[in-house]
Amino acid sequence: MKVNHTNYNNKVYLNTDQCNACGQVLKNLTIRDEFYQRNFLRIEVDPELKLSMLFNVVAICHQTRSLVHAGLKLYGWDYLEMGFLQLAKNNSWLLHPQQMDGATVDDISTELSLAFSPDNNGINSTLDQLDERAGLLKGLAHFVTRHYNGSFSSLISATGNMSGGDNGIYNILSQVEAFADPRKKKTSFLAKLMYDAGIFTINDPEHYVPIMDYHMQRVLLRMGCVEVSDPELYELLIRRQLQDSDEPVRTACIDALALIAHISGHAVWIMNDFFWPLGRSCCHLNPICISGKCEKEPCTFNQMVTLQDNHPNCIFRKFCFGSREEQYRNLYEPIIQTHYY
Repeated sequence: MKVNHTNYNNKVYLNTDQCNACGQVLKNLTIRDEFYQRNFLRIEVDPELKLSMLFNVVAICHQTRSLVHAGLKLYGWDYLEMGFLQLAKNNSWLLHPQQMDGATVDDISTELSLAFSPDNNGINSTLDQLDERAGLLKGLAHFVTRHYNGSFSSLISATGNMSGGDNGIYNILSQVEAFADPRKKKTSFLAKLMYDAGIFTINDPEHYVPIMDYHMQRVLLRMGCVEVSDPELYELLIRRQLQDSDEPVRTACIDALALIAHISGHAVWIMNDFFWPLGRSCCHLNPICISGKCEKEPCTFNQMVTLQDNHPNCIFRKFCFGSREEQYRNLYEPIIQTHYY
């Protein structure tokens, strides 16, 4: 097999042939229109309240494996969307920066536990690391209150581009702990949500850093778009052992998505809408290529991507290494402890 090597600390490399094969498949796929018309994006509330909803939900969108509403079959991000949508409908004080800035971490933590409890009893909340998340929200509120008079609209008005100069959104939000990730995952995700909601323009797409979360890393590793050349790292990944950092896997995966987006013809921020649901529903603990079924019901990938059939098999199976070789299929994303992703 011909492989073009781009090394990342001699631990992983891009397989450009695999990236090309993936991009070719994506050329024929689109995202369902209804995905962009969901209530979370189209809710009609005060524009400032809507921006606050988006900023705050992204600020605490990390490590949500335990977040679940069993009765509604909501997991992770879906539950976050529902919870913050309800906060916006109720005009919650959690979405008013000046009130948040004056609140204690305990106050915010308690309110979060109520918002993400199936029976309005905070003891039953499945949102973990509440104090950490509350601290991130308080830090964001303090920043917006101090520098933008408590107005997210003013913050957005001050931005000209994703990158470039002091007024790039990457630079502005890097001053906030919740968005300080050097690989810009949360800021890129926020920009995408605002773009999808029709309230933000991405003027310099060439500077947009692809969104990269753990589901997407797992998919790219199993497909062979990013290959592991270091035996020690390979063992850590297949054994799902805690690591200090997910570099260089994260950087290689970001580069892989940028390449795949270029080949596919889709905007780079749309890559999230293909790869996140694939990893979440079809290529997780029991990949569909082996189990014959998706782990989420209904399948998130089928809900988001326009398919010609009812998704009985993975559409990437013809070229995916993991569908044929156990050594790839056993790969897992790097396990790290961080509030960045």
